[in-house]
Amino acid sequence: MNQQLLKSLIKRMLLTEAPIDVWKAKNRSLPSEQLSQAEKYFVDLTGKYIASLHPTAKDLASLSFEQLETLYKTVETSKNKNLKSEYVKWITKQLKQLPDLSLQQVIEDYIPPLLSLQKNKEKFEPNFLENLQSVEELNKALNQKVSSDEMAVSEEQFGKLAEENGWILYMPHTTEASCEIGKTGGRRDTTWCTTRPDSSNMFLHYSASSDRNIILFYVVKKGVNAETDPHAKMSVGFIDGNPEFSQGAGGVSVNANNDNLDQKKFEQVLGKDLATKFLQIMQEKAGSLNGEHPAKDEFRKLVQNPKAFQAKIDGFAKDDNGIGQRRNFIEEALRYKETTPEVFTILARDPDINVRNEVAASRKTPPEALAILAGDKNTGVRELVAYNEKTPPEGLAVLAMEEDIEILEAVATNPKTLPETLTALAKSKKQNVRLKVAANPNTPSETTLDALAGDKNEIVRLNVAKNRNTPPKTLAILAGDPDLGVRLRVAQNRNTPPETLTVLAGDSDSGFRTLVARNLSTPPETLTVLAGDRNEDIRYAAEETLNRLKAKQLTQAVIMEKVWRRLLRSI
Repeated sequence: MNQQLLKSLIKRMLLTEAPIDVWKAKNRSLPSEQLSQAEKYFVDLTGKYIASLHPTAKDLASLSFEQLETLYKTVETSKNKNLKSEYVKWITKQLKQLPDLSLQQVIEDYIPPLLSLQKNKEKFEPNFLENLQSVEELNKALNQKVSSDEMAVSEEQFGKLAEENGWILYMPHTTEASCEIGKTGGRRDTTWCTTRPDSSNMFLHYSASSDRNIILFYVVKKGVNAETDPHAKMSVGFIDGNPEFSQGAGGVSVNANNDNLDQKKFEQVLGKDLATKFLQIMQEKAGSLNGEHPAKDEFRKLVQNPKAFQAKIDGFAKDDNGIGQRRNFIEEALRYKETTPEVFTILARDPDINVRNEVAASRKTPPEALAILAGDKNTGVRELVAYNEKTPPEGLAVLAMEEDIEILEAVATNPKTLPETLTALAKSKKQNVRLKVAANPNTPSETTLDALAGDKNEIVRLNVAKNRNTPPKTLAILAGDPDLGVRLRVAQNRNTPPETLTVLAGDSDSGFRTLVARNLSTPPETLTVLAGDRNEDIRYAAEETLNRLKAKQLTQAVIMEKVWRRLLRSI
């Protein structure tokens, strides 16, 4: 094997091309959009972050698409929440052990208590995280070591609906009320995310959710510690006006340990008659509110009133807990479709860097707020603006004149960046900028992509070979590239000329023949030859592509026939 080929093969391994090809072969029945998305996850998880934090590309090859997506989004969310690497690493270990763990469970049940642990780590043994086995164990430890002061909560905020036989039914109106109900004897005795005493509390995430109608009712046995009897405190969740039992651990209907609560168990604990009575009261209350918690209407009014919104966010306590609650409040406000441009503008000038980051990254942020953030003193904020597809092209053109490499990469990645801006960035001395330009779907084909096809860096040329806008004549030239990865991408590209694909179909490397066999631009006669290949995967791919071409031709024939019939009727 010559040195050039060896170098190319090693580079393929580093770029995770081999593992992603293995993954695609195992999941070839998936839609092409998911296959493309999986490739992005592979590259980002192995190339964009700290290697020690993430599994290797080989490990990723064994995951399903759902697991891969959950892992990727977990890492992204953890970064945005400023969760440190050792805590993210613990989550990835849990994801491997619990393959059915959903992204929503990770965001709601894992990241918040880990943030609390990160904040209070001095209260725990140095090796606590290393020996931690489950999130349930973590929550119990936090209950014992992390407590909150008594909160001033009015009777109205508690939302007491009924009391009978030592049981009390609540519909808490506020985060503070939810936390107080979650205590017995002044100490928290539930593991619910909605009763956490710090900024990781998720009460508003449920009750004020912009896209879900959720009402949480708490059923509490008076004076009984739920640590000794988990069913002394039960949460019964209503979604869209109806009770939702049996959602599993961590659902909206659970006992104090966050274990699943079904209706049969609820009736067994309270007794059939009292359970029926309480459920009827809950149903009537949810119906009177049209399934919406009062917090949602309060949110709608606030996000449409800039002065009231400013007063609200200025009213949070200035300690760490208050700062965290303020951020959670703002994060939820950003999700509301009713949030006005004026409120976004207020947040674009917020002194909290985390808030400005959220606004800069949001796809709901209007152009005027993004224009303010494009001039932010913080480089990270400007980088997020550069990535945001809602940023006006002229704003991206201004950001393209910056010197910061990460901002330039972001502009080069953004599909809304103007062709002329991308052409200017293609001349950058930084290869990472050029390779992003080479991959951008908005990069001019006949000029800029042609020039980048001759770039000295093989990754830049590889991205040109991948780009759907690269002209056929350029791909024909790249088919003779010395780098194996570049030539493989040419074999995949739908723009590659049929005659070039036919030549590649005769390559001794089965990888080339497989990619050519999957390419819909490969001539039928070449596919017919590949359908007789000695390699089973190649035969399967060629037959599948031939069937897709036949189906496409049949569809076109049916459409043409309908058009002709209509024309004939109109004559």
